[in-house]
Amino acid sequence: MMMESHKMRFLDLQGRRLSTNTRAISAQKASTDNNRTEDVCCSKCTKAGMEWDKYKPSPVVKDYAAVSTQNSKFRKYMEDECVALPKYQVFHGDPALNCFFGVYDGHGGGFCSKYAASNFHHRLAAVLNGKVGTSRQRESELSNQSAPTSSSSTELSDAENNQVLSGEDIENGYAEAFAALDQELEEFDEASNSGSTAVTCLIRKSKDRTTFHVANVGDSRAILYSGGVTTRLSVDHKATNEDEAKRIRDNNGIIFNKRVGGIISVTRALGQIDEKEFIIAQPYTTSHEVRDGDAFLVLASDGISDVFKDEELTEYVLTRLNRGEKAITICKRLLDEAKNLGAMDNMTVVLICLSGDPPQRHRHDEEH
Repeated sequence: MMMESHKMRFLDLQGRRLSTNTRAISAQKASTDNNRTEDVCCSKCTKAGMEWDKYKPSPVVKDYAAVSTQNSKFRKYMEDECVALPKYQVFHGDPALNCFFGVYDGHGGGFCSKYAASNFHHRLAAVLNGKVGTSRQRESELSNQSAPTSSSSTELSDAENNQVLSGEDIENGYAEAFAALDQELEEFDEASNSGSTAVTCLIRKSKDRTTFHVANVGDSRAILYSGGVTTRLSVDHKATNEDEAKRIRDNNGIIFNKRVGGIISVTRALGQIDEKEFIIAQPYTTSHEVRDGDAFLVLASDGISDVFKDEELTEYVLTRLNRGEKAITICKRLLDEAKNLGAMDNMTVVLICLSGDPPQRHRHDEEH
């Protein structure tokens, strides 16, 4: 019955989705051109069960934007999805202390990416709430105090809840949330031969620090620009990745023409149920404590990384931030530039600006 309720709720949301060639979400209301963009932030966040004012930036993030394009010259359907929640209700207190951003790139259809965009952040919040209760109980037992009668986090502020959770708790929580969502997708015929990448970032503020936690499956990327250095915080799970290819071959799978079974280029994804023996949903995770010099984080689908190297991407953003451009303007222009460079896929970019000072010029660090 639980799986049936997931299915009914998702199909209801899907039936009311907006359909445009280009979609934009920003900290400020996006200017709307009916032929190009539509501001969907209120609609998407209402569907996600969030309550936040899009005109008030989060205290954790200075500016942000999320923009997608179908790139209809080359793609008949839109399979990319994105989520931008600058006030993310993880616990039961102030949602402004947590943010969540995600990019989901579907393949074989848009079903799995839509399902993930509608549901993943809920699964993650539920898992993290449970971990707060477990951590509190463990602390109580270690200090020889009576264990709490409930695993709820409602008696604590969000800052206190964030303080309780360790980086390891978050990374384990990510793994559990990915596994839970992937198990739900087993109930849908549409997920048998289709799937979705995911690159997500949870930003949380505790009493004495701000940390962001990145998790990904597939080849959508998270790229940090800090102190003049470009660092990739994700791993490309593709058949061209030697470790991934070895994992699949060791499991009696076949890599042919740089694809799993000669068909699928990614080696990890949500969905793709018929190939789940090889195409797994175990995410790569990493945590980063925000420090002076951290300027911005970019989440991007492979339609963008096909034509921009990591350093080229951050250089493009950096140049325009130094001109005083807003995140929404930069993202829209970035997608236009990607088209000029020959991009032939759906494209999605999320830009999260972290500091108020002009970013430094750059050195390059290939990977975190």
